[in-house]
Amino acid sequence: MDTSQVSAARLISQGLIGPAPTSPTGSALSPAAAVVEHLGCVQAQAFGGALVSVALRADSRPGEDAPDGSGTGVDAVRAALDSGEIVRTWTQRGTIHLTTAKDVGWILGLTGQRLIKSTAKRREFFGITDAMLDTAADLAAEAIRDRGPLTRQELLDAFAPLDAGDEYGHDRYLITTLALQGIIVQAPTITDKDDLKYVLTDEWVPPPTLLDAEAALHEWTRRYVLSHGPVTVDDTARWMGLPKTGIKKALAAAVESGEIVQAHVDGIDVFHAPDLEERLADWERDAQATLLLPGFDEIILGYKDRSATLARTHEKAVVPGGNGMFKNTVIQATTARGTWKRSPRKTGPRVVIEPFDGENPDIEAAEAVAATHPAFG
Repeated sequence: MDTSQVSAARLISQGLIGPAPTSPTGSALSPAAAVVEHLGCVQAQAFGGALVSVALRADSRPGEDAPDGSGTGVDAVRAALDSGEIVRTWTQRGTIHLTTAKDVGWILGLTGQRLIKSTAKRREFFGITDAMLDTAADLAAEAIRDRGPLTRQELLDAFAPLDAGDEYGHDRYLITTLALQGIIVQAPTITDKDDLKYVLTDEWVPPPTLLDAEAALHEWTRRYVLSHGPVTVDDTARWMGLPKTGIKKALAAAVESGEIVQAHVDGIDVFHAPDLEERLADWERDAQATLLLPGFDEIILGYKDRSATLARTHEKAVVPGGNGMFKNTVIQATTARGTWKRSPRKTGPRVVIEPFDGENPDIEAAEAVAATHPAFG
């Protein structure tokens, strides 16, 4: 594998090209939940985009059958949330993600207290004390047990006796800290909205997978490499938001056990699945296809160095102003060629494309993809 093949290899690892991902633990999951388990976590700041990201990977490819004999789509991803297979919460880097319900406990065991500690000054600034958080946990539990899953506003209404204030920071740190403590998660969707309700983790999540810290870091590292490879140590540490020292040990252990392999791409140490070279040989031609990806898709967000797919000179076009809001990308021949959005018109072209400087995306190919794309359903 050389540098020119890295993007294609990542598209295949992530399940955007080739067979849809299956559960890396052999669990009996829906296609949508299997994708989320395969990826470890899926960025879900833009919830609608996260649904599309999962659906793109869970859908059967032309000429193939999905694992359950039928295709899937955004509705099927919502169903996996409603059934309790998938939840959304703040798993890493202070950002909200989708993950499988059974795994949320050990993931937060790795990241939760670190994130709570890192936001201590902000909580102090907004007057959120430990005693207030303890009371908020009791109020949330009482309200949810009495009334069932709650919207964000309903949950905030339950916190009214705290008299914490109505600034955004008060709301944010009450909710996110309870989530990082593993007390609440988002799960069932709200009908006709790209949003979810809050539930109590210990009541909603089925018997969780229990892993100690070493086993949890090993498993998360293994999944990230298998689903995102080829990746570097820096990619892995950035994605997890954890120190490199432990990650290096986990990577070395996974290499020693044969679960992943270490390779060199133009002098850079990378890690990937043992069979990735074989799958690259089988699917590299298909990876030249056109893809319409949501703005926060893992093929862009999943790496510290994303230049294999998105040239550094084009990053500002995807994240204007560096404000953390990512535009949708058009991928052709394994490279981001521009940004796209749905046309507001009811007739005519479905896609409006803004090419990057020096790029000339194939508009007809993008239109053909849009015809069966889950974002256009």
